[in-house]
Amino acid sequence: MAQNLLSVRKIEAAQPQPKAYLLRDGGSLFLRVQPNGSKLWWFRYRLGGVAQTYSIGIFPKVTLEAARTERDWARGLVKKGLDPILEKKSQIAAQVDSNEQTFEVIARDWMRANSDWSDYYAKQVENYLTKDVFPKIGRLPITSIKASHLRPVIKVVEARGAQSVAILIRQWVGQIFRYAAANGICEYDPTSLLKGLVKRPPVRHNPPLKWAEVPVFLNKLNGWSGFRTTEIALRLVALTFVRTVEIRRATWDQFDLDSAIWEVPAKNMKMRRPHLVFLSKQAVALLRELETLTGAGQLLFPNNRRPKEPMSATTLNRVLERLGYGGQFSTHGFRSTATTILGLLGYPENRVDLQLAHQKKKDTSRASYDHTKYVSSRRMIMQDWADILDALERGDSVDKITKDFGPMSKRRAALLKIIERE
Repeated sequence: MAQNLLSVRKIEAAQPQPKAYLLRDGGSLFLRVQPNGSKLWWFRYRLGGVAQTYSIGIFPKVTLEAARTERDWARGLVKKGLDPILEKKSQIAAQVDSNEQTFEVIARDWMRANSDWSDYYAKQVENYLTKDVFPKIGRLPITSIKASHLRPVIKVVEARGAQSVAILIRQWVGQIFRYAAANGICEYDPTSLLKGLVKRPPVRHNPPLKWAEVPVFLNKLNGWSGFRTTEIALRLVALTFVRTVEIRRATWDQFDLDSAIWEVPAKNMKMRRPHLVFLSKQAVALLRELETLTGAGQLLFPNNRRPKEPMSATTLNRVLERLGYGGQFSTHGFRSTATTILGLLGYPENRVDLQLAHQKKKDTSRASYDHTKYVSSRRMIMQDWADILDALERGDSVDKITKDFGPMSKRRAALLKIIERE
């Protein structure tokens, strides 16, 4: 059968007539010239013994070459027993669906699906995506996004000196693509090609206060003239060595002061597991004082300007800056301070780590219940730690503190007896 009978010149020269007529190109491809002068590409075929016509498009919007390519595609389907009209409708529906499934739409679905995130973390993710990602690729169908689209997005963030944020954005975008793939929306994660694109900045550890620096710090804090609630917050962090977010988001319903226990909910914890903080007598005394100041509300430490929100994430570190510790010591450093001093005094590392809510091992069947282990010994260690801080603030010597709290002390003997029973 002869094919490719038409030429562009012949098509352009075809004039309208009172009735529509066909120009044959071969291979069942026709050009229908309408009385109004429009020229339509048709592909004729038979399927199941029934003659049908598949409309390809209007010339010159659909060129002669494009019409032949479409004819070959349609003929291939007919040979397989498939209807090109139905296949084209399916493609159009898929494209419409794809256009509705933009990166931003899927990203917001992903954020809503992570309902276990803390409010702070959820807001952090949303803010960075809204600022740095959505304006660049948010309107693109997620199936059309490639590594070449993502690379400049990440590099722009890195160029402004925010390497850690650039790395987080790559990780979040990767999680969004994996979420989309798990839901049958896309097939692969283009961020897998961008690992190592941004060099991870050197880790800035939170240095501890040295033994001799602790009494200096405590006396500076004692003489601070700012808000009493903020001073109490810092002292509670020092006594309990919790993370800043845990003290900021603490609510009164988490505390049983009569039993001297603070139950931190999983949503406020880094590892998303509940945690028990055993309160020393000193911590309970501070909390009872704080209760007279903020106990009428829900939060222990409400924001001064927006009482329904917790204190700012930077409040405590700003106080440390005013006390002369800017760039030297942060609120998080109380954790390493407690770890260092308790380690020097020979306290059991596994008990201290558990009270720090460190998670050294991967998930196990018992991991969710670790916070309930060694209750008696952890309670005693927390009281010892509070008494050690009091001794340091009084100016007791290293020798005296070691004698009172070290491996050979009466208190240690009592602790070991408890550990044996546990």
